[in-house]
Amino acid sequence: MATLRRLTADDLPQIHRLEADTYLPSLHESDEAFLRIIALFPDGAVGFFDGDELCAYAFAVPLPVGSVLELKAPLRELPPRADMLYIHDVAVGERHRGRGLATRLVDAMLDLARARGMRTSGLVSVQGSAPFWQRFGFRRVEEFEYAPGAPATKMTLALDAPLPDRQ
Repeated sequence: MATLRRLTADDLPQIHRLEADTYLPSLHESDEAFLRIIALFPDGAVGFFDGDELCAYAFAVPLPVGSVLELKAPLRELPPRADMLYIHDVAVGERHRGRGLATRLVDAMLDLARARGMRTSGLVSVQGSAPFWQRFGFRRVEEFEYAPGAPATKMTLALDAPLPDRQ
């Protein structure tokens, strides 16, 4: 049974291991960008652990509606008019897939956004993951290239919309 806890700087090696399992190299994040999210918004940096092993993680941060967090660009501070929870990263290790961990991470991030009074969540879907996000009610906003060789879809979700049936 995997347990959910906040991520710390000590988890960086395992975060990068999962990142390498999940994303194209052009989509890899910098240590400093991960560390800034952990420091600025610890509730938005969580992972599932099986003992000491990181199985899956999520990073999210409050941003102004419509914003996109740039890769490898560490946040200096949380924006003062942040009214959207931006889900920056969700990754599940290859041998832990099929256990519902990604769904549980997304649900936790959306619950966090609602608890903080945010009315919107946004993200950038990469590597063909838009259908996964649509199961939560995210809608396509625009297509663009997020990183070299990485076509992406900017997506948004109104948090007060009825929850979709994910069956």
